[in-house]
Amino acid sequence: MPSIKKSTPARKTTKKEYKTNEPYLLHKIGKTEIHILGTAHVSKQSVLEVDRLIELVKPDAICIELCESRIKSVEDPDYLKKLDIFKVFKEKKMWLLLSSLILSSFQKKIGTKDIRPGDEMRKALEIGKKSKTPVVPVDREIQTTLKRSWGNVGFFSKMYLFSALLTSMLVREDVSEEKIEELKSDDILNDLFSQIPKKYESIKNVIIDERDIYLAEKIRRVAVSNPKSKSIVAVVGAGHLAGISKHIKNENDISSLDVLPVVTWWSRLSILIYPVFFAALIGYTTFSQGGEAGLDLIYKLITIKGGLAALGALIAWAHPISIILAFVTAPIGTFIPIFKAGWVSALAESYLRKPLVEDFERIAEDSETLVGLWKNRVIHIFLVLFLPQIGSTIGTFIVAGKGISNLF
Repeated sequence: MPSIKKSTPARKTTKKEYKTNEPYLLHKIGKTEIHILGTAHVSKQSVLEVDRLIELVKPDAICIELCESRIKSVEDPDYLKKLDIFKVFKEKKMWLLLSSLILSSFQKKIGTKDIRPGDEMRKALEIGKKSKTPVVPVDREIQTTLKRSWGNVGFFSKMYLFSALLTSMLVREDVSEEKIEELKSDDILNDLFSQIPKKYESIKNVIIDERDIYLAEKIRRVAVSNPKSKSIVAVVGAGHLAGISKHIKNENDISSLDVLPVVTWWSRLSILIYPVFFAALIGYTTFSQGGEAGLDLIYKLITIKGGLAALGALIAWAHPISIILAFVTAPIGTFIPIFKAGWVSALAESYLRKPLVEDFERIAEDSETLVGLWKNRVIHIFLVLFLPQIGSTIGTFIVAGKGISNLF
């Protein structure tokens, strides 16, 4: 496998000698030369190098590490501002939105005024349009990656993934331009990935390793689909270079990498655990201790679980209607699992207090302070999603504990 170095020796291309200090690989499939440039998504040097490489090679196609849906966000940086957030929550796409917001917030924090996240991809798109060179998105759909990373890992891996994403949003880290350039080094990238605990490697497998194979195969297909093609330029994150180089020479079946996790019978059955448990607990309490005891348990379920869900909504500074809905929905959700206090409250909040343009613009800045977290309407909606749900869950265990203790 070709080495990836910070200082790459001069290489022959179909046009002229190409020298670069950026991570770079040259492969040949048939008669097509494939120039793969490793970038950092907030690097000014990466943007300049994309321009320089494409101008020198004049490729027959440009491959970029984006999927179809992310191309829209790169081409239109204001796409988040145009979102109907109520529709997003109604269609249950909030996890995709949350991940996009976290990633965008993190990249804005380590970016500069001159460089926006993904500018090297924008540059490739811009050059492709001007020169009428086909630009091909070769990454897997972001929703598929998120669903596979979430659905194929266990509970603790989910918590690790979520906490890592959330921390990246909340923690401010000043990263110099020199540090960004240094992060393109193959040795440093390998060190970073090697530090992931072994028990969380399933996350790395989905987010990094699977996409290495996917990117390599998509780039390879672009090369073989046009036998007359002389050269292709691929622009990818530097962290994918080693994996792409490993897989690009061989044909890979990537159909399985697009398959979403299947909902297992246990997952379906587990939804019924709470309803069956509480129905049995109320029924047995009524049978063994009388109707008054059964009604008292129902009263506790409403007041404690509903009250804690409403308290969570209140702490999130939700709209009064959202607080009332959290109180009402929490006990109902015990028996009808599709009703979740957090989801219903967040749906109401996204309708009653729709985010403004400036809320999207200030996500990175507002996520740095407690006041900003509550003040920003976009982040605020996610607080209204999580806090009532946490309150409702705590209430479930409290009521269950009281009900069981009363039996003995």
